[in-house]
Amino acid sequence: MSEITIDSLLFAMIGLLFVGLSIPLILERVPPNRYYGFRTAKTLSDPRTWYEVNRISGNDLFVAGALITLSSLTMLVLAQGWRPQHVVFSLLSVMVLSLTGVAWHGFIVSRRM
Repeated sequence: MSEITIDSLLFAMIGLLFVGLSIPLILERVPPNRYYGFRTAKTLSDPRTWYEVNRISGNDLFVAGALITLSSLTMLVLAQGWRPQHVVFSLLSVMVLSLTGVAWHGFIVSRRM
């Protein structure tokens, strides 16, 4: 198995992990806590704010995880001729940018509540 295949599958699993972590947030199954969810002083102080912000952030995390997974599978198919470092840099960029978007949107939503 090539290094590109291993790297692509690893990032795909990370994307699927984010999808899996997002589902309880979307379904509002995670009560306010200090370990899991979009945790700020504002979300921790009000259960209504907690569930709303975490539902929206969970949706964003689901999209980010799906994007990371799809990007990884695309690299698996199309980037076999690339250098492994370029594949990892590309996938890491997708992951960092999408997770930054999740955090940024979460802060915007929490400020508006």
